[in-house]
Amino acid sequence: MRALTRVLALCLLVPSIAHADQLSAEQQDGESGYLAVEELSYEAIVEASDGYSATLRLRTAVHNASVSTRDAVASLALPPTAQLRGIRVARDGQWSDGKATLIRNEPDRRDPGTVFARALPPPERGGLPGAEVVAFGLEPDHTVQIELEVEVFPRLRGNNWELDLPSRGNDPLNLSWDRRVLVKGLHKGEPFWVDDTSNRGKPYIVSSARSGVTVKWPAHLGKHTALEGHYELTPGPEGFDDGEFRVYLRLGVAKPPRPDHVVLAVDRSLSTSSMLQSQTRRMFEGLLDDLPEATTFDALGFARRVVPLMSDRAHAPRVGDAKARAELRMALDANERGPGTDLVATLLAAIERAKDHGAKHPMIVIVTDGMLPVSVEPEQVRRAVDKAVGRRGHRPEILFVVDDPLLVRSGLDAAHPMARIAAALGARISLETVGQLEGRTDAELLAAPQVLAELELVLPENMSLDQPPPRGLVAGNFVLLTGHYVGKPAKGIEIKGRFDGDEVVEKLRAIEQERLPQAVAASVAGTADDAADEGFVRPPWYAPADERTARQGIAQAGRGGFERKGYLDRKIFRNYLTTRVLPRARVCYNHALRRDPGQAGRAVMMMEVAKGEVMLASIESSDFESPDDKLRECLSEAAWALDIPAGKLDDKIYLLRYPVRLVPPVDGGRADVVEGLSDDQMMELMAAPPGRGSLTTIDPE
Repeated sequence: MRALTRVLALCLLVPSIAHADQLSAEQQDGESGYLAVEELSYEAIVEASDGYSATLRLRTAVHNASVSTRDAVASLALPPTAQLRGIRVARDGQWSDGKATLIRNEPDRRDPGTVFARALPPPERGGLPGAEVVAFGLEPDHTVQIELEVEVFPRLRGNNWELDLPSRGNDPLNLSWDRRVLVKGLHKGEPFWVDDTSNRGKPYIVSSARSGVTVKWPAHLGKHTALEGHYELTPGPEGFDDGEFRVYLRLGVAKPPRPDHVVLAVDRSLSTSSMLQSQTRRMFEGLLDDLPEATTFDALGFARRVVPLMSDRAHAPRVGDAKARAELRMALDANERGPGTDLVATLLAAIERAKDHGAKHPMIVIVTDGMLPVSVEPEQVRRAVDKAVGRRGHRPEILFVVDDPLLVRSGLDAAHPMARIAAALGARISLETVGQLEGRTDAELLAAPQVLAELELVLPENMSLDQPPPRGLVAGNFVLLTGHYVGKPAKGIEIKGRFDGDEVVEKLRAIEQERLPQAVAASVAGTADDAADEGFVRPPWYAPADERTARQGIAQAGRGGFERKGYLDRKIFRNYLTTRVLPRARVCYNHALRRDPGQAGRAVMMMEVAKGEVMLASIESSDFESPDDKLRECLSEAAWALDIPAGKLDDKIYLLRYPVRLVPPVDGGRADVVEGLSDDQMMELMAAPPGRGSLTTIDPE
């Protein structure tokens, strides 16, 4: 405790910093730099369920280490869309259930041993909700356990349920540094996971409270539908004719294809992880092991150009061909990488090679980080694929396995370039951490559904949504829509969407729910009824500034934690453009002058950059004194030479238009290439957060 006191004394010398979870304690006169109340343990207990919701019990042990009675206030970040349902408290191992209560606005005192909790709404759309817990009169040198019952909405990915638990902050001070995670209700011998760690038969897994983690457990669904939903009504207070409704939507799993030929393609661009190809090798081997013996396979690597990873043969090897698989392993272990991401050329090459091998039920599996040029229009990709397949050709099943830590954690929005292209192609998407696919079967991986486009809710006039629905849905995501109704609500609603142009309609029947309590109350000294009669209040010593700091911490956790993101700005781009691209452009122009001494004009280089990689480079427009294809091609290569570092956790796609003027020599002077970045604007495409992609300009100055 003395060590903790010294740490706190030092921390109080710096300005207040917001943390996701916080525990504040009442201080007495003369105390400085000392927090009497600390958290001894923190547990997240998931009660496994195969419905649309599950129960999460957050259990914390709060200890008063001082010699006097103290109050304490804790703020806890909850998983996305979570709802506070109940509370229990215990002292000396004896648990007492709580009851619903009302919120009183004025600060006040309550009987010793009473504990209250109320929900804190998200500070912004898509943010994390929270819970505020107030404990009155904690006895000296005693510990009280507090358990919050929270309804959560896990997502379905493959054959598993997943639930994200938010970070508790980098420096939790008087909070527990560990988080124990338990999953109850599993079948005998079934495992559960926290990120990539299995419980291996143990009842719990210990993880760092600093990190946000994903809890995963097996799903047992008797019936699979392409689009699944849940519709619930919550009537208003007695005497009112209005109420609220919630609609929960997710994609189910699809029937896995059984191809006779598989083309495996791996993204070798610089934006991908340096470990992706070796991890993909293990994934490909597992996939080939599970396919029927008669299935044949091929493999490609792609960045700016598409490269076959296996020697051309008259007949494609079967999945059990040891020599061919050794050749594939060697190619992937070489880990060759380069700039560029030409997805269209990859698809066309895969289709042509499948045709050459006479495949009747081909499938293309593409492993990528999902960072694609935004200038590539989905309909253009669709037309190119249709042309390559031909009228009588065999259209391949396409599966994109997207491996990117940020996308895996946050989900892939339907407006993301990867999702838009998949929707146009009728392709499947599976968000995966490829390095964690050990033990997964091909049926699980290939059961990923297609992207749902044109999502629509059909509602009567007396029902309205609080926010418009997203454009579509991607596997592994779910959407929870809330709304309000006046009068009699619809007993059932229709959900519409399209899979590869085919309309799908799902009808949802209403389920009536009880209203959430304003707050909940319990007691370790008296009765829950007495505590509920008094109502929730904050203690007088808990200042508004404390509340603001607590809410700020929860909001920050909802924006992706506390790790500061990096970004690229005009000055950084100008530096690398003038040192990497401009000198090469001068060389191109000097060569052109040898061919035509009167050559001059203007060209605009276009580059799309993400994660420090040039994904696409081209000459968007040019106006030369005389046509010169060699000059245009040379300037395009100069644009590809841009080499720029990646910002930490930067998930943006930057679109650059870099105009240059070709100035001919005058009176024996030197020819020059003048860059004109200050004349045009550099564009920045926001690829995240999901659902809010927008093209914004960066001021030239």
